[in-house]
Amino acid sequence: MTLISRGRAGLLASATAVMASVIPMDSVQAQYVYGDSYGYDQAMRRESRLTPQQQEEMFRARKSWKRRSFNRRISILETEKRCIDGARNASAFKSCLKQRKEARKALRSDYRAYINPVRQRVGLPPIEKRKGGRRDGGRRRSANS
Repeated sequence: MTLISRGRAGLLASATAVMASVIPMDSVQAQYVYGDSYGYDQAMRRESRLTPQQQEEMFRARKSWKRRSFNRRISILETEKRCIDGARNASAFKSCLKQRKEARKALRSDYRAYINPVRQRVGLPPIEKRKGGRRDGGRRRSANS
């Protein structure tokens, strides 16, 4: 067995990370990695049961929202960029991230208010506000797992 130096091990780890980010992941692999923690598969099954007219109504509503919210989404990004560019310390940087998070939260809330009446018309349950906490159930993964 050959021992490799720490430098080579780090290089190997870096190369592996780059290759993993460059090589596309199959949907089956992605499903295994990400699981169904966001309810995406369930939502897709529900929507696949809609009639073509209902699917068209959902499509038109989503497209309309994307067009309506486009400038707002750009504004959030530009505001974040200006804030980060002006941040002089970690606290200011963290404040920028918090501002962006709040702006995105407000945008999601407005989206729910816009899309839920359409979802109810086509027979889908409303999108509910996130319960808070971490997306992975509140568990932090340790460095060695």
